[in-house]
Amino acid sequence: LNSEGWSVMNKKYTPPSGDKHDYMSLDKYYWPCTAHPNETFGGKSINRIESEGKGSGRVAECDPKTGLPYVRWDGYTNPEMHLYDHDACINLTQALIDLGIAYYFTSQETYSIKAISFISMWFLNNDTKMNPNLNYGHFIPGVVNGSHGAIIDTRLFVEMLDAIALLKTSIHWTNDIDTSLKEWFKQYLDWLRNSDLGLEEKKADNNHGVWYDVQCGFIALHIGNTTVAKSIAESANKTRVQKQIQPDGELPAEEARTKSWSYVEFCTDALFHLAIFTSHTSVQLYDSRIRTAIDWQMPYILLQKPWPFEQVVPFVTNCTIDDVDQCLGSYFNVLRMAANAYKDNTYENAIATLPGVDYEGSYLNLLFPKKY
Repeated sequence: LNSEGWSVMNKKYTPPSGDKHDYMSLDKYYWPCTAHPNETFGGKSINRIESEGKGSGRVAECDPKTGLPYVRWDGYTNPEMHLYDHDACINLTQALIDLGIAYYFTSQETYSIKAISFISMWFLNNDTKMNPNLNYGHFIPGVVNGSHGAIIDTRLFVEMLDAIALLKTSIHWTNDIDTSLKEWFKQYLDWLRNSDLGLEEKKADNNHGVWYDVQCGFIALHIGNTTVAKSIAESANKTRVQKQIQPDGELPAEEARTKSWSYVEFCTDALFHLAIFTSHTSVQLYDSRIRTAIDWQMPYILLQKPWPFEQVVPFVTNCTIDDVDQCLGSYFNVLRMAANAYKDNTYENAIATLPGVDYEGSYLNLLFPKKY
């Protein structure tokens, strides 16, 4: 409530377009070619790959004065990412989720007024709003002005839109706000589905592809485009679930990462969100390989077996639920969604074992209420 809000106009740097209204973020695993983040963070050495990110091991010629071109160190986050719009976008979405929930449970207009001011600043006000594209997201200095992976930055728009829907009973919510916000997301969905970067992200065969479908699907539902929503849902089992989850439940594209456990959990979260989305159409995915995936992970979640793949950032100890990249507690919502979907308290009971989690007091109980 004390925040003045967030705007893409507040970032220090201007995108190549010359328009600060364009969202801009750094691809977080890219560093100056002179950097050695594995030494900085005390992790073990990993394969350094070339700036184009294709994994051949080749490093482009490095300029020691500029640090260009940036090169990829998978699993090591460059703190320069905080200089752009990524953090503001995450803060905005989380704030709107919190305010929407607060308004729903209290009916206090203080929460709706603040939420609407945030919505206006980021999406509606001509002086401060974000253009509905990510053309300059995940840019890589010395390599590319923007890359398709940036679409993962707006994955929280899904839960944010659900929270915004809770505000629509407020006396301060108007038809103009509703129409203008839908128009913004209509344009953003068009960019996601038709831009070169959007179409490239659609091809992703890992968590990025799943989150892409989740975003497009939920946005389509919220703006009333049932045709697009149905099309995404009907192809999801073939293009996402069966393609990415092995018959035994493993997720090989995520297991190959240097933070494999983090990404296995992250992709599983996306898959359950995909199932929630498709359940609003005629497609049910809960009894697909998604359940096989979470069941394969259960012995590791319960610490009955050691994680067998590379994890350069500790995932189990010294963490809280907010450390989403490195905390076993981030399984809270995945396990809750599984418990509710399958009416099985095996998953629910596992939540109580997670480190860094206030099992009874977490706000996630409001986002994902306990049903079984």
